[in-house]
Amino acid sequence: MTRRLPDRGRLDPTCTADRHGDYSAYRQSCRCPHAREDQRIYQKRQREGRATPAYIDGTGTRRRLQALAVIGWRWEDIANLRGVTWQNIHLIAVSGRDVHRDTAAQIAAIYRDLSTRPGPSRIAAARAAAKGWHGPLAWHDIDDPTCEPDTTDPDVSVVDEWAVSEAIAGRLAADRLGEVDLVEAMRRLLADGLTPGQARYRLRLTNAHARRLIKAINTPTREEIAA
Repeated sequence: MTRRLPDRGRLDPTCTADRHGDYSAYRQSCRCPHAREDQRIYQKRQREGRATPAYIDGTGTRRRLQALAVIGWRWEDIANLRGVTWQNIHLIAVSGRDVHRDTAAQIAAIYRDLSTRPGPSRIAAARAAAKGWHGPLAWHDIDDPTCEPDTTDPDVSVVDEWAVSEAIAGRLAADRLGEVDLVEAMRRLLADGLTPGQARYRLRLTNAHARRLIKAINTPTREEIAA
């Protein structure tokens, strides 16, 4: 199947080509300034034996999208940032195809922005985890196809330190945190001397939810029981 490169837009109003902006468009009669420049660079790299391929391995791009899903980002959220449909993002995330280098760069930039904070959808996170996808912290080198995800002791829940700190400061709503993070936030607030009511108010929880968290704090873990 022939893959069509993305159109970078017409800069010359007199250009009548069907697509614009790169060396491929130049070959199809585009004479916009950015097509001329891309053609010049392409020819130079060809002469020097270092031409950059239009399509590259899609492993890192797929892993980035899947990792964002694991922490709660929906395809719609990512698609809105990239200006495409959610179906486009979904296809990239689940297919084994190579990706255009521009697409890889755009998704890498989105990943750098979103991977440091939880997304808005617990449903998206649960679905991603059920598919066996891995979050950002699982990858030592997310672009290396031979890199295996770190799945050490998968039964141990990892606390999101950033989310806990933001919740304690009152800057992050409880519905943006996982249960393990809320338990840790409650534990720290109580350890700092707040009453259960004050901690509940700080985390903006219902009475029932606060009681569940306190019960979880007071329930010994398997390790504590074994000790």
